[in-house]
Amino acid sequence: MHGLTEEQKRRMEESRKAALERRAAKLKEQPQPPSLPTQPKEQSKPLTFATKLKDQTQPPALASPPKMPRLAAPAKNEEVRPVKGVCRLVSRDRFVVDVPYHEQLIHIFKTMPSRMYDQKDRKWGFSLKDHDDLKKAVAALGPKVSFAPLPPSVLQVFLKAPSKEAIPDYDLSSIDEKLSQALLPFQREGVWQHKVTVGGQVPGMASGFGIWKEGRLLIGDDMGLGKTLQALGIAAYYCKEWPLLIVAPSSVRYAWLQSIQQWLPSVPSDKIQVIHTGKEPLSTSLLVLITSYDLMSRRKDELRSRRFQVVVMDESHLLKSIKSGRTKVAMPILRAAKRAILLSGTPALSRPVELFNQLNAVDPRLFPSYQDFGVRYCDGKEGPFGWDFSGSSHMSELQLLMEERIMIRRLKSEVISQLPAKRRQMVMLDPSEVKNNSREMKHFSKMLKSATLKTTEKRSQLLQYFRETAQAKLKAVCDYILDLVASDRKFLCFAHHHSMMDGLCEALDKKEVKYIRIDGSTNPETRQFLCDKFQYNDAHRAAILSITAASQGLTLTAAQLVVFAELFWNPGLLTQAEDRAHRIGQEDCVIVQYLLAEGTADDHLWPMIQRKLDVLHLAGLSNDDFRDADTTRVGVSRCFFRRFCA
Repeated sequence: MHGLTEEQKRRMEESRKAALERRAAKLKEQPQPPSLPTQPKEQSKPLTFATKLKDQTQPPALASPPKMPRLAAPAKNEEVRPVKGVCRLVSRDRFVVDVPYHEQLIHIFKTMPSRMYDQKDRKWGFSLKDHDDLKKAVAALGPKVSFAPLPPSVLQVFLKAPSKEAIPDYDLSSIDEKLSQALLPFQREGVWQHKVTVGGQVPGMASGFGIWKEGRLLIGDDMGLGKTLQALGIAAYYCKEWPLLIVAPSSVRYAWLQSIQQWLPSVPSDKIQVIHTGKEPLSTSLLVLITSYDLMSRRKDELRSRRFQVVVMDESHLLKSIKSGRTKVAMPILRAAKRAILLSGTPALSRPVELFNQLNAVDPRLFPSYQDFGVRYCDGKEGPFGWDFSGSSHMSELQLLMEERIMIRRLKSEVISQLPAKRRQMVMLDPSEVKNNSREMKHFSKMLKSATLKTTEKRSQLLQYFRETAQAKLKAVCDYILDLVASDRKFLCFAHHHSMMDGLCEALDKKEVKYIRIDGSTNPETRQFLCDKFQYNDAHRAAILSITAASQGLTLTAAQLVVFAELFWNPGLLTQAEDRAHRIGQEDCVIVQYLLAEGTADDHLWPMIQRKLDVLHLAGLSNDDFRDADTTRVGVSRCFFRRFCA
């Protein structure tokens, strides 16, 4: 305070006291908090301006916080969570209950006569006959204990299932003898009666699946096991209810025509009609009508008005989407028919929800509700944007239900002993897709029929005809290959001309299908890399291969289907190309398909190949015989067969 006069000091002291008085007055007006116990007050000294400055330079003493009262522990919740479980079918006559442990529930389980406890899975199992009694007993425990019972459709199917051994024999005289004799044992089981042998005894006759199910079924056999022949056998049994409607992918319409002509000779050719366009008139006296899925949608009103009683839907997995136009047209036709025969080697391509339309078409009473099916077998969950049925649940139960009521399915591995190691098939391409009316094609066809043509000239003309045939067949071949892709089959496709290979690759690129290509320009290192990619990568479903450049030195056993888009005049190269899949490491039957087109160079190449094989056979150099090409799946017309294969 040096430098201040006494008068200044006095005024400052008065101002300080006045400020303290004003502050004290304000504090009296505010409510006071409860006082805490404090130590006895020390006698304070008179507060001066100098002592206040001194106090501000020292930190204030920290007071200890007051002790808080101890909180009481929350009361323990005695309420027990609800126990929920679900029943699941595990065999034709037993089910298990998936449920957490509950003492009262276990006591009820032990009262059931058919109870069995699986130590490994830790689940209780019961006979289907005890299902309703168990359901009533659990209901007595109240809402805190519950389980979802088996669907009524499951109980109805298995509790009332008839004994197969008790079913009488049927009159099979309506099935053509040529067809019945061509069927392999497992194929006959899919159509009509077969004997059931138990312990060397024959207790009775058991019906084949198709007739036993009264012509409403799904044949889900592996590719190449003769689904077409079985379907024709079942349809022929019900021939008194014809006309027969066959719906198939566009590329195999004529394969069905050839199969009927080959195996059902009792059906007049003029009573069979293949629909080509959306405006073609339908015959009023036909016995068999063959159409594609696309034309079925375009002519839905006409087809519905005919009320076909026997219907075959080939590649029925194409009906997987409940919202697609083809499904909306096909379902009423199938439900109105007395006999509905569905064929698919891959009934569901990715998830079980794709089965619903096919199963509902065969037996609408079994799965009447799309949502109930989705919740039970597709792990259905309701979200903010609706139901999600992209999952799977209770798959074993669904399989049992389908096999008992709807589907017969045999894998190649199950019937391999009845099959040859390699089966050849000839596929007649759709004539409407083959461009054989061009001036060049007509010229070469006429020249090759000339009797005055010399051998060297004939060979030259055939080579040019062969080149033009590649362009003429291209669209039909691409359509067939894309149908194979749609059915999720891994395959090899051999061709000779670059124009054919380029066209196939372009078609696959448009569909965004992954594939490999090996031709004469592929170097050895890349060849092996591409082979490994096809062998070990499931995403690569097609291999486009050159007959001359890829018929040797490659192992492509990941495929069981080999398709030849073109022929070749050297049969040795063809058989070597076939063996890219049919070789050591192949554990399945190999199907070889030759795509042939009438009115092209194939008319001349196919018999020439067989003549060369005959010569090699006589010399003991070949056991191959293309005359034995199997026609059970896609067939060959009788006139074509007599002309070139007799």
